Amino acid sequence: MSSNFISVTWEFDIETDNELQQELGLSEADVMINPKHHPEEAAELNKLCANHYGVPIFVDLDLFFDNPNKMSNEEVTDALSDEHGWLVKDWHYVDSEDEVDLDSLSF
Repeated sequence: MSSNFISVTWEFDIETDNELQQELGLSEADVMINPKHHPEEAAELNKLCANHYGVPIFVDLDLFFDNPNKMSNEEVTDALSDEHGWLVKDWHYVDSEDEVDLDSLSF
């Protein structure tokens, strides 16, 4: 498996999107998760929204760039946003293939 897989946290604006909150059956408390204090819950919320909108949470950067390790953070973020239509809140390289959910990969 390539070492250029990343995990993406998208900017879904769920905190202010009441329609999305209703569609997903979420309470105000559900969407006000502090990712620094509750990273697992924040990751699950990101995954729930990504599945709802059909965007991946894991992406192989080799599909976008010949040499992903030489790309700037801004170049990666712009490519992901352009491809998937959502702003990127954060992304990081995946440490091991055990972390990758193969069903959510972008191919």
